[in-house]
Amino acid sequence: MRFRHVDLTGGAAWRLIPTRVPSADLLARVADPSDYDLLNALEARTNRRIQAFGHANAYVAAAFAYSLGGTPSRFNDGTWGTIYVALEPETALEEVRSWQARYLTGDRAPATRLDFRMLLGTLEGSFLDIRRADLPAVYAPDDYGPSQAFAREHRETERGLAYASVRRSGGSCVVGFKPETVRDLRHHHQVVMSWDGTKLEI
Repeated sequence: MRFRHVDLTGGAAWRLIPTRVPSADLLARVADPSDYDLLNALEARTNRRIQAFGHANAYVAAAFAYSLGGTPSRFNDGTWGTIYVALEPETALEEVRSWQARYLTGDRAPATRLDFRMLLGTLEGSFLDIRRADLPAVYAPDDYGPSQAFAREHRETERGLAYASVRRSGGSCVVGFKPETVRDLRHHHQVVMSWDGTKLEI
């Protein structure tokens, strides 16, 4: 099967990440949100895993550092680094919300609050576009074997993949196989999700 490429240079890259306990409330007491990037850059100077990815933005480098040898994901079997971003903030929210709800349900977690940081960056370069491709195995909701095999086949020759969100109908995501796929990833706003023991709401 042949796929087309799409140049997404300059497009928005949205990424939602958990904040550290006790979340942004601590930063808010001692720093202005405009200083968050500087504080994270300072952390990166002493974090060896992040330093391994050279001059990449600290958030981008962290994504690669923690996905290498981490929990396998749709396009990563845990033996290489990746960064996942969404083209729309709503897609980034739903991708994370659906997974968090699954974890909390499985753990039978009591009611709690989850704090996240929404990041915004810029995409750079041309990506293999499989958003409209007939690849049911690659888009399987829970079986990542075929999608990891697909990534393994293309990760050395491609910058990354543009693919349809499995968790939000109509949404688009990008997985980057190289740190330079996302530029200037930075704090945009805080997100709070509330878990009542049965459902997770934003």
